[in-house]
Amino acid sequence: MLSIPFVILLGFLAFGLVRWGKQKVSGVVVGVLFGLALASTAVGPPILSGLNTLSNSLVSAFSKAVG
Repeated sequence: MLSIPFVILLGFLAFGLVRWGKQKVSGVVVGVLFGLALASTAVGPPILSGLNTLSNSLVSAFSKAVG
């Protein structure tokens, strides 16, 4: 498990890359590292659960609208 300060540091780094328009390959790498770091903390499972619920709701709404 990674430490919370490391996750916060990666979050600030990702924000800085996006904010000042320097998002290139380095931005993608930082984003992946940030995602992996966040997933290994206690915050990761609730976020993943929420995203799973959201995607299931969107698929259900789309299938009802189409068919």
